[in-house]
Amino acid sequence: MRQASFVRQLGERVDIAVSPELKAKELEKKMTYSNDCSGERPLIDATIRSSAEDDLGRAPVAHAFARSILELDASQGLVVAVMGPWGHGKSSFINLMREEFEGIPKESNPTPEESKTRRALTVIDFNPWMFSGSDQLVAFFFTQIGAELKVKNESRLGTIADWLGQYAGILKPAAKLIPLPGASAVGEAVAAGIIGLAGTTSADRSVQEVKDDITKALSKLEEPIVVVIDDIDRLTKIEIREIFKLVRLTASFPNIIYLLAFDRERVEQALSEDGISGRAYLEKIVLLSFDVPQASEKLLRSRAITELGRVLSPIKNATLDEDRWTSAYSEVIEPLLSNIRDVTRYAISAKQTIKDLGDKVDPVDLLAMEALRVFRPEIFQRLPKLRNELAAIHGTVGHKEKRTQKVIEKLLNSFPDDEVIQPLLKYVFPASQDDHRPESLSSSWRAAHRMAHIDFLNLYFDRVAPDELITFRDSERAFTCLNDRKALEDYLTELNSGKLEKVITDLIYLKASFTDDMIIPGTVTLLNLVDSIPKKKKQGVLDTGREFTVYPVVCELLRRVEHLEDEKEREGFVSQIFNDIETYSSRLFFIDDIIGYGKANENKIVSTVFAQQMRTKFIQKLQDTPPSTPSREWCAGRIYHAVQKETGKTPLRPSDDPALLQAVFYSLKSTGVSQDFPVTSIDYLNWDIIVQLFGSERKVRTALFNIREELGDHEVLQLVDRYLGGWRPEFFYTDQSQAKETKN
Repeated sequence: MRQASFVRQLGERVDIAVSPELKAKELEKKMTYSNDCSGERPLIDATIRSSAEDDLGRAPVAHAFARSILELDASQGLVVAVMGPWGHGKSSFINLMREEFEGIPKESNPTPEESKTRRALTVIDFNPWMFSGSDQLVAFFFTQIGAELKVKNESRLGTIADWLGQYAGILKPAAKLIPLPGASAVGEAVAAGIIGLAGTTSADRSVQEVKDDITKALSKLEEPIVVVIDDIDRLTKIEIREIFKLVRLTASFPNIIYLLAFDRERVEQALSEDGISGRAYLEKIVLLSFDVPQASEKLLRSRAITELGRVLSPIKNATLDEDRWTSAYSEVIEPLLSNIRDVTRYAISAKQTIKDLGDKVDPVDLLAMEALRVFRPEIFQRLPKLRNELAAIHGTVGHKEKRTQKVIEKLLNSFPDDEVIQPLLKYVFPASQDDHRPESLSSSWRAAHRMAHIDFLNLYFDRVAPDELITFRDSERAFTCLNDRKALEDYLTELNSGKLEKVITDLIYLKASFTDDMIIPGTVTLLNLVDSIPKKKKQGVLDTGREFTVYPVVCELLRRVEHLEDEKEREGFVSQIFNDIETYSSRLFFIDDIIGYGKANENKIVSTVFAQQMRTKFIQKLQDTPPSTPSREWCAGRIYHAVQKETGKTPLRPSDDPALLQAVFYSLKSTGVSQDFPVTSIDYLNWDIIVQLFGSERKVRTALFNIREELGDHEVLQLVDRYLGGWRPEFFYTDQSQAKETKN
């Protein structure tokens, strides 16, 4: 992972992997991107209108094709076609052709002589979506064309427009025509006038007579009229047939060039009937055609990287898992992008999700999942119900793996020909794969905000952060303060005690990012907060005390010290930490449980001799100086038991500080819970240690009296009373066990 311009990362990683021959300067030019997008065009899925918007460099080709059309003889009418699958840019290509038709090509500066010979053609559009049935199509076609001709140039084309209106009226009564499309109020008014004219004259003239008048008028035109019919492939099968019948019926009108745009495969299928090939039918109608080329893989990739960069640029401090991004893009995202429209649609559709979650969920996962959502919705809709299997969190390990494997196999079998599911599982949901063990990787996935962890997968699907994830965000905030003791202490002490424990626990997920400057402030602060963590009620024999909430985190911090070769340097770290710990309880915990005193393992931070010296000094100081704040001594009994074991002397007297003595009693109190149903619990004391600390039960009784005199009664004091009265708990842990008590 590294910080960098996000679009630079996106492009470099993909192009280096797929096209290693690309030169550094080409990469630099291609990948450089400004986070300031204020001057960019809005991200919309719309056709381009002019050469100024031609990022694909197709204008010269479009202009050349338009010129080739104008070189043909249109005296008997002409039908030409621009073909290509959906999203290949047919409409944009036609808009570029209009520039040549209108005499204003953009790719070169015409000479004065060329300018004189160029005359703008009349280009009108017929929208086939505007008719409501095949019986209305012909009349509507001529009515609309006539109306648009009058709008374009009434003085030159008005007569033709009138004849077309009459022709429409003869073919279909005006009253049955559907409402006319009006690009403007003028167009609607003109069209209405034509309909009126048609209604009054259609009965007086035959169809052939009106057609002859139209033919004569069109023949006198110095330049042909171009009629554009786009989006034919989006009509129904019946409507496609009707459009081509219309074109064939009217194709003989002179100086009319029909420019059709459609997906060849879709139209050929619609026109095929009774063994007659739709292609053969097309060949009889269309004289000249051009297939819009598919954008190259390199061009699609470049556009995709640019558009994704625009979408991701507002996300601050975005980081990229470089290795996964290369694979996820080339195996999951790129196979789903067939054309420029796909790229634009993908970027537009993913934009809101990135805006909502881009700073919360791993961007590689987001981009891969959004591609699936947009282009494979039938697969995506299955995934929310499989989230537990994708994150592999079911039951015990054996059962989990078996269930996950079964569910994933069912998903794959449901879409056997889809090429992106397997890579998606591999790079986004590795826990679903047989060769991964999510238990060992879960912490790293969570730290990286990956959907492989159930919390972040739930956030993506539900858009609501679960409680566990909210706590983890607090842990991430605490992590940013680990190198600043005061800031860390201020932040953690503001949390309520219940949340404090969870926040500290979740710091372990971030261990891979721990740094040397966090060792001392982080360790000292956490050990000084042990007394603020709620004391746990024992739930079973394997449960640990509250000190072990901080234990894993502190050990990971100190692991960075273990590898220092200079023993004196390690001892310096340990001494500085020890001196800054505020309670005797945490100091003893630090010596005995963390730095390794008394442990048999070889991975001790300091030598046994040094640890023993620390412990000796600790015992002596405790004997000389009692705790200044006894209520903070979360294991007061343990620290005095250490003194008793070390010196062989009774460390406590009934006359000692009552607050300290009560803290000792409280620290040696536990709660036992039965292992069977119905669950019962019972409080008990480590009575033998209490008696050792005072020397006798008589002294314990005196201490109890003194505490009550000074501090009043307390539940732990009542428990001491029961022990002094002879009560002892007796626990039976059998198949039918439950905690029981007997009175002696």
